Amino acid sequence: METVNAYELRIRGLDNLISFAAARWELFTFPAVLDLARGQGRQRFVVLYEGDQADPDAWCRLLTDAGYPAEPLGPVGNTGMAA
Repeated sequence: METVNAYELRIRGLDNLISFAAARWELFTFPAVLDLARGQGRQRFVVLYEGDQADPDAWCRLLTDAGYPAEPLGPVGNTGMAA
């Protein structure tokens, strides 16, 4: 079983479901990324990923290049175990 972890990002430009879905699909480029979820606050989002190694700088570069300026905020903590 892999550990599921969460990392918070600030992402601008995800103001509607279409932009949110597009950014989410961009992150699926990374095999460890499981999902993108809304965090607390308008520009706060949480990347859920498997394993011990977050790559927030690469995630933010990819999102920024796709037109969604992003910056890492920090790990959220262990969210549990994947089934």
